[in-house]
Formats: sequence, C-alpha cells, structure tokens
Amino acid sequence: MDMDVDIKKAEEKIKYLSSDPETLALYKARERSLHERANMISSAKEEGREEGANEKAIESAINFLRLGINEEIVAKGTGLTIEKVIDLKNR
Repeated sequence: MDMDVDIKKAEEKIKYLSSDPETLALYKARERSLHERANMISSAKEEGREEGANEKAIESAINFLRLGINEEIVAKGTGLTIEKVIDLKNR
C-alpha cells in the first residue's frame, strides 16, 4: 500500500515538473549537476586507488632492494619500470 502512495506522489511530481518549462529546465540542470558530481567522486576514488597501489609498489620495491633482490626481478614483481627501480635503489 505504501508503495502505491509513493508511486502516486512520484507521478504527481512528474506531471508538475513536465507542465512548467522553467521548472523542468531547473530539474534537468539539477539532475545533470548531481550526475556530474557523482562522476567526479567516482573518478577521485579511482585516482586514489591508483595512487595507493603505486605507493604500495614503491614501498615493496624499496623493501626488496634492501633485501638485495635484483632490480629486474623487483621491476617484474612490482610492475614498476626498471628505471624507477634503479632510481629507488640510488636514493
């Protein structure tokens, strides 16, 4: 029963919004803004995950180098470039 009431309210809101061009334009602008915000948040989260994975690879490479493991093996194991591993070793 509650679902019927909610559906009825949603239908009334849609009728109201679609009957007034200005209100409809404002509604669409808000929806667009919310969608853009959600995309920005999603992109930021993905960027953060990538940064975290890169930092972890660097940390692992440094630890492996301290253990005396060959640079090429460290590069293959961590996914870092050989140049990056050599740079880390020379620090």
